Amino acid sequence: MKIKYTVDQDNIKLKDYLKLQGVSRNLLKRVRLEDIAYVNGNLVKNYYEVNKGDIIEIEYNEKLNEDFKTNDIPLDILYEDDYLLVANKQANIAIQPSKRHQEDNLISSVKKYYLEKGIDSNIHIVTRLDFSTSGIVLIAKNGYVHNLLNDSKFDKLYLCKVHNSFEELEGEYTDPIRRVEEINIKRWVFSDGKSAHTIYKVLENGDVSTVEARLLTGRTHQIRVHFAYHNHPLLGDKLYGDSDGELMLHCYKLGFRHPITNEKVEIECYPDWYK
Repeated sequence: MKIKYTVDQDNIKLKDYLKLQGVSRNLLKRVRLEDIAYVNGNLVKNYYEVNKGDIIEIEYNEKLNEDFKTNDIPLDILYEDDYLLVANKQANIAIQPSKRHQEDNLISSVKKYYLEKGIDSNIHIVTRLDFSTSGIVLIAKNGYVHNLLNDSKFDKLYLCKVHNSFEELEGEYTDPIRRVEEINIKRWVFSDGKSAHTIYKVLENGDVSTVEARLLTGRTHQIRVHFAYHNHPLLGDKLYGDSDGELMLHCYKLGFRHPITNEKVEIECYPDWYK
């Protein structure tokens, strides 16, 4: 795999330009010591002077993890380029392998896709969802791109169906959340919990309401806890409510700056129950 840049300034050394792009020290060292840097198709050293319009290509080789298994769960791809893959995760599918989910997980689906397409690179999950939650997941195709995304701001919007009607059609919850000591998997609102901030907008109001939620913090089960605490448990939430069926919580919109092109990327994907 090659990382590509189009130079946007004149008279600057390759190593200095790469630093401005956020290239890690480890990769800069490799550019200095190894023959992996090209400008306009020609092999160059790190002190080579580049100019506006030059095309920089850095070879970045990474092997697909052999320990990951594959599965036949369809991979719903929403966006793909040389650096990123965005998938729509089904509900009740784990993101990564574990003892309980060695094959029925998103990474195993992505691995099968990589093998079919000849993509010899590791799988780096950038944005995560809980097991029961469906929706958009961002994946980096190599560690370098993943590192660039570490400090990125992501605008994530969720759709959910909840019990009971709302008096205020727009609002926010700022109740602190922490783990319930007696139940390892469960979280709840406690005064000594970590800060949590959820903004909501009611789209359909009634005995069952449809709500758009935006997370300004990323606490485990944050949406589920906040709405349950305010007497609006999500439909299908067996942990914080009492309803059966699939959890009605879906990450439907993701916005971010592309780590290579700096262009704004916006992905939308609506759940079947909302259509």
